[in-house]
Amino acid sequence: MRKTLLAVVFVLVAAGLQAEEVVLPAVASVQGLNPFFSDVRVFNTSYSTSLTVTATYRCFISCPGGLPQITINLAPRQSKAYDDMVANAFGSSNSAGGVEFDFNGNEGQLVVTSRLYSTTPVPTVGMFIAGVDSSKALTTSVLTSIRNAGTGAGFRTNAGFYNENAIPASVTFQIFDGGAPIGSAIIQTVGAHSGAQVNNIFGAAGVGSTATTNATIVATSATAVFSYAAVIDNNTTDPIFVSGSADPPAQATAPQTRVVHVGRGGTNFVDDVSGNNTTTINVGDTVNWVWEGDLMHGSDSGSCVSGGGGNPYGNVHPEGYGGGCTPAGVWSAGTHSAPFSYTYTFTQSGTYKYFCDVHQSAMTGKVVVNPGASSPSTMASALRQKRSTTH
Repeated sequence: MRKTLLAVVFVLVAAGLQAEEVVLPAVASVQGLNPFFSDVRVFNTSYSTSLTVTATYRCFISCPGGLPQITINLAPRQSKAYDDMVANAFGSSNSAGGVEFDFNGNEGQLVVTSRLYSTTPVPTVGMFIAGVDSSKALTTSVLTSIRNAGTGAGFRTNAGFYNENAIPASVTFQIFDGGAPIGSAIIQTVGAHSGAQVNNIFGAAGVGSTATTNATIVATSATAVFSYAAVIDNNTTDPIFVSGSADPPAQATAPQTRVVHVGRGGTNFVDDVSGNNTTTINVGDTVNWVWEGDLMHGSDSGSCVSGGGGNPYGNVHPEGYGGGCTPAGVWSAGTHSAPFSYTYTFTQSGTYKYFCDVHQSAMTGKVVVNPGASSPSTMASALRQKRSTTH
């Protein structure tokens, strides 16, 4: 009878505990020109219950191989320190990644904090990075206090994310300044239990010269992830760490149609809204190219690196004349004179360059397609995939 009662008590206690995970999205132990190290602290908040934690290093930069893992035993209210954790605890120097801390206990029972710092220049500079409960991963998040350029050496911003799930994740970063999107959307795709970082994201988005002290970055993904940004003051080398905050998706809107005038002013693509050859739309929107003027023109997806010219009278179809332009095969309207129109609906985000078949690199355009607002049904189907219990 006593054994039976003890067994029942054990089951009841075990039933009150849940598998929990805290994620440290960025750690490193990197020597060389730009050294970085992570000093990590773990703390058991319980006054009465010990805690056994399994810490798994998920390397995704310069990885030595294997899946380094340690077991941490914490007495009630005990804290343990792991200086240069990647090298000393996991034996994985000269690499970077994230750490997943798994434990059976109550939510909030484990607190993980870290200092990611560099020893160059002197004195050292660093930033505080806290572990995040796995339930806080987000499909749409916003990074605030984003800065770039400015006086003197100015600022730069790196943006990244960590995917704790057992499935791949594809994350789109879009910079906003003054409430409007600027630059190209940046898409990063990683595998399970991995991450990625975009260094100098303003430069990567094609707006490196933009000076701003109050921009935001919105990170969107069908799979919930932890997004972050590191904002560095190039004058002082002082960095700050920004964690992604919950950001409700934009209200779903009806698809829009944008008009681009083909041949306006002779050999120009002119968007109705921007007034130049760049059209910025959302996924699901349509571009309607409308021919005008006396010359023959085309609209063909692809890029040009040199060449130009073509027949100024447009009385023939010199496909590829002048060289330097390579079709991408996304769309091709053919060569026509006015009146003529051609439409194409964009279903994937990205930047699409295009050119006139006749005038080649002398007449080019660009369509920037941002991730569109998801409808409620789409968001419901994109709820976070539960991570596998097998890591």
